[in-house]
Amino acid sequence: MGMTHIIRGDDHKINTFKQIQIYDAMNWKVPSFAHIPLIHTIEGKKLSKRDNASTLDDYSKIGIMPNALRNYLLRLGWSYKDKEIFDLDESIKYFNLEGIGKSPSKLDIDRIYSMNEHYIKNIDENDLFNFLITYCETFQEKINDLAQKKIKNSLHFLKNKAKTLEDIYKNSKFLINDKVQIEKEDDKLLDETAIKIVKLFSEDINKLSDFTRETLEPIINDLIKNNNTNFKGVGQPLRICLTGSKFGPPLRICLTGSKFGPGIFDILCSLGKEEVSKRLSQIR
Repeated sequence: MGMTHIIRGDDHKINTFKQIQIYDAMNWKVPSFAHIPLIHTIEGKKLSKRDNASTLDDYSKIGIMPNALRNYLLRLGWSYKDKEIFDLDESIKYFNLEGIGKSPSKLDIDRIYSMNEHYIKNIDENDLFNFLITYCETFQEKINDLAQKKIKNSLHFLKNKAKTLEDIYKNSKFLINDKVQIEKEDDKLLDETAIKIVKLFSEDINKLSDFTRETLEPIINDLIKNNNTNFKGVGQPLRICLTGSKFGPPLRICLTGSKFGPGIFDILCSLGKEEVSKRLSQIR
């Protein structure tokens, strides 16, 4: 089967007349030509190679998944009823030239993040895990088998608030790294009271035979009560000692302008009693 349709940017219109003459001269069947509006930057300028994230590799590097980018590009300047999410089969079934708009579309990175977040939240976790491991090996680092197992078991919360595979990777750093490197600005928060709370917590968990959220909550609640503090007063020093940062992993700033990381109970339970005790014992 020969080429039936040629769909390209409207900046190629002028080439079409010359190419049709070549088809006619060669006695070839002339395909149907369609010229669609170009993709512009958010400022309304023509997208070029000099713009950040202008190639597929640029999006792969920051952890945008293929289906999310396909879905975004499909909806960029094209619509079908009020539908936003299209799987591959639906993309093939519903796409038509009639649905393409006449004005240039603007490439909106915030919208790409939002679409990618939807796929992260809704994709099968086994598939998400495979995407993540492949992404890490290609663009970050190869993760050992033990860390992979911990990440897989913790993926249900590691993906929380993550907009990219890079976010999940950074959210997993406390599981990947054996040694805790406390950030300089956070080390200042480990004052005498904070160290005392950490040591008391360490002593209390050593008495536990069952290391779960249900058994950890009473310990933290007692520390809050007995040290005249609040949840942050207990959770923050523990988070720093276990992950190296008061935010958990050193994440990028999300679209809302705030940092995020796993909850303290998620951190504790994903590390396990033995690893938690080991990390806390290294605090002065």
